[in-house]
Amino acid sequence: MSDRLEFREKLGGILQKAQGAQNVLSVREVEEYFAEDGLSREQMELVCDYLLSQKVAVKGYVKQGGTVTEKTEEQAEEHYTEEEKRYLARYMEEIKTIKAEEAGERQKLFAASIEGDALARGRLIELYLEKVVEAAKEMYHKEVFLGDLIQEGNVSLMLALDELESVEEAHRKIMEEVRAGMQMLIEEQTEVKRRDHTLLEKYTDLDDNIKKLKEETGRDVTIEEVSAFLDMPEEEINDILNLGEQ
Repeated sequence: MSDRLEFREKLGGILQKAQGAQNVLSVREVEEYFAEDGLSREQMELVCDYLLSQKVAVKGYVKQGGTVTEKTEEQAEEHYTEEEKRYLARYMEEIKTIKAEEAGERQKLFAASIEGDALARGRLIELYLEKVVEAAKEMYHKEVFLGDLIQEGNVSLMLALDELESVEEAHRKIMEEVRAGMQMLIEEQTEVKRRDHTLLEKYTDLDDNIKKLKEETGRDVTIEEVSAFLDMPEEEINDILNLGEQ
């Protein structure tokens, strides 16, 4: 697509579509929306990344070296660790003990919860536990333990119930908050690991250079000498060296 303005309008359109679908789209839906624009696989990947940054879950999106593929639930579960599989099995067994939802019960509970009924709110939490698990599976990310994702969703669920104002918008608002909470956790965890990886690389590189300088001088070297050798501030060197002592 050559017209940037048109592309921005299309991005706005796909966001509106997502909002109407509780901020969840499938890869196929995104591809169909841009079908007439002739986007490459790399461009489709950028669109999916953009949607994720806007708190939209793209069901089936797998980033694999410039490709976008549809991922089934069975394929997704293959990537769970053994610990995650055990956790999920135990958790689902617990959820199965919850009393099944009765016809029309949820709408009544929404109204009662908005009025401040704590029992209604508690029952709504029970009814949404499985929905939270489904959302966690859709948004699963290898950098975040599945159980942590589910628990973050449960916390967001409780916060969403505290803020309900409309019965008509209740379900959409709840699931939006659940997914937003999960997305925030994913972003936090991936950023922490990215930063830790970068710091580890810096530490390894600094350690190698200090050893090299020691070999050249035949003695231990000072921070001042390392700073001059690498043209790096002493404060930054100390910060990196402190990483190795943690």
